[in-house]
Amino acid sequence: MLDQDMYLAAYNKLRSRPGMMTAGIDLGPKGGLSSEVIQDIIDKLSTGEFQFTPGRLRVTIPKALPLTVGNPRDKLVQEVMRMVLEAIYEPVFKDESHGFRPKRGCHTALRAIFTKFVGCS
Repeated sequence: MLDQDMYLAAYNKLRSRPGMMTAGIDLGPKGGLSSEVIQDIIDKLSTGEFQFTPGRLRVTIPKALPLTVGNPRDKLVQEVMRMVLEAIYEPVFKDESHGFRPKRGCHTALRAIFTKFVGCS
């Protein structure tokens, strides 16, 4: 969690997602990520001072529930946490487990049922 390279990898993964750089919320110069921002996050995490912030912007989308836009720094830390937890737990999951896993979901679960299940006669 305190490795700067992990934050750069997480940022590269998140920056292509729509809404990551919401107007009015920035991570550093010109809305990008600076090494000072990463170092500040790492310092606060190492001393226990890092605090997640409540969502800043609440938007109502037609025919949907209100949407709260989170702070990009929080999203960055959450992505690093996801990466660490995935590296720890992914190897111990059973191959038959499909929920909330990389490159797996309901379609891969259905495909596994159709190809592996023989049924009763």
